[in-house]
Amino acid sequence: MPGKRLGIKEKAPEYLLIILSGVLINLPLSYPQFYYTGWIALLPFLMSCKLSTDKSVNSSGDAVSPFEGFKKGWLLGIVIFMMVSFWLYFPLVNFSGLPWIISIFLLAMLFLVAGLFYGLWAWLFLLPGRKKGFSSLWLAISWTGIEYLRYRLLPDLPFAFAGYTQVDFLQLLQLADIGGVFFLSFIVILFNGYLFKLFRQRRLRHLIPFGLILIIIFTFGSLKLNYYQDKEYKYLRTGIVQTSISASEKWKVANIEPILNLLLKKSSQFKEADLIVWPESSLTFDLIRNEYYRKKFIEGLAGIKAYIQAGSLAIIDDEYQRYNSSFLIAPGGRIKGRYNKLRLVPFGEYLPFAEVIKSFSGYSMNSSNPGQEVVIFTIPSARWKTAICSEILYPELVQRKVEQADFIVNQSNEAWYLHGNLQEQMWIAAVFRAVENRRSIVKAGNFAFSGLISPSGRAIIKNAPGQGGLISGSVNFNREETFYQQWGDFAGYLSLGIILLLLLIKLIMKLRVRAR
Repeated sequence: MPGKRLGIKEKAPEYLLIILSGVLINLPLSYPQFYYTGWIALLPFLMSCKLSTDKSVNSSGDAVSPFEGFKKGWLLGIVIFMMVSFWLYFPLVNFSGLPWIISIFLLAMLFLVAGLFYGLWAWLFLLPGRKKGFSSLWLAISWTGIEYLRYRLLPDLPFAFAGYTQVDFLQLLQLADIGGVFFLSFIVILFNGYLFKLFRQRRLRHLIPFGLILIIIFTFGSLKLNYYQDKEYKYLRTGIVQTSISASEKWKVANIEPILNLLLKKSSQFKEADLIVWPESSLTFDLIRNEYYRKKFIEGLAGIKAYIQAGSLAIIDDEYQRYNSSFLIAPGGRIKGRYNKLRLVPFGEYLPFAEVIKSFSGYSMNSSNPGQEVVIFTIPSARWKTAICSEILYPELVQRKVEQADFIVNQSNEAWYLHGNLQEQMWIAAVFRAVENRRSIVKAGNFAFSGLISPSGRAIIKNAPGQGGLISGSVNFNREETFYQQWGDFAGYLSLGIILLLLLIKLIMKLRVRAR
């Protein structure tokens, strides 16, 4: 009967379609070779909304209302975040001291809040009304605008952007030097819109814009790939030490010396490297304050002629304020440079509202302090910028002073998150930062993907977590300025601006109608 409310059984197929969309969006974030699922990821969701590309069908009232769309979008968002960040459970349970049930509750709250952004997107997408018909362009604008808004309002979860699903589509990836990950999100969702029209109406004319976009992408992308593949580069001979030390073992006092000896032994095997990069916090003692182990470290460098870039949690002046630091050590043991991580991870490197929490619970966290400035490491033959661990997830942070650098180094310790898709997502982000800035990236990690990424985004070397091996290679220099460096995430803020403008126009029109 018309107007009859459907029960759970009747709505089950709709829920399954929404869940399927969430799976299709997330699949390439764990297995990048399935990038093409991103092109069709929203089709099941759009079908669950009973949308049609025919205006006469939409006007019949079959399509869901914006409010119903909000609920469906909220469910989609919850599914996406559950799949993309389930690994947050491991550090919460293993290192926070919280009971597992409390950890699950906190994660559930996080997923519910984060999922609201996708509910807002679905509401906005359906807001123009059934009589307006289906618009692929509005689908892409509304999605990209809300994705960018999520990044700005919820910056500590910079994952699951639609553009990241395309890291293995090398031709499309080249467009990241124009507009970054949000520009690729716009294109991917536009693909979804045209393919949805083709699926619903089965008219070949809807394949024309999709085909034209692909032709442009393959033409532009192939030219860019060939350009960076054939280019003559200066380079630096580089060694990467990859480790596989569990988070529980890494910070035991008894393991300080064995870990140090392991790193020194591996580094001594690089006979021709000019620079050897160790993972984040590879030195598990304070390099500044701990004279005993600093002496052992310097003694162990004898015979190693390369510069070493190593991580350590260390003080500067105040013995109580430590920093997550990356040190450049010259042959012989002299500290030539230091960079302190600028953007810290909440609940990992610092406790939000620490004083308030301490006053209520008595719990105090030994937090790190944020650094104050970007540092460009310099040796006679090269200059480079460093992004420590999660900093690689933030395009604008990586972009700062990158014009002064020949390449980028990313050191990380991802053992906190055990087995999951966090490690793949960190690698994906590094690939995007390489293309956005057209800089090679040296990635050295503990229980993380490690290797070398070219300015075109190709993985020159990619070692999986757990291999714990040695990586030798040449990192290419490049100083070209990209359109993205000049204009940033224009696809994101322009889309958000269009959304706000249309909402303002709609509000003004409603007020005028009421005033009559």
